[in-house]
Amino acid sequence: MTFALIRGELLTPGTKTRYTYPFIDVAQYGYARVALNAVVLGIAFYALGLLLVAADRFRPASALAPRPLRENRISSPAGGPLK
Repeated sequence: MTFALIRGELLTPGTKTRYTYPFIDVAQYGYARVALNAVVLGIAFYALGLLLVAADRFRPASALAPRPLRENRISSPAGGPLK
């Protein structure tokens, strides 16, 4: 978003692709509306991410792809004193 806004400011007014996305066209909407658009889109993507994580946690296991047991995925599966 920051890159697109800076790029739009550096291009001359009237350039057809000055702002790459129509919802960040500062010349048409102004900075306040563009900031509101960015916040709304950020909230929408965050909510979609939460919905996908929730759907993954509550989905049933199938016979073809049983759900693995939850384990600590950070530590190494190898044995030894450093584990």
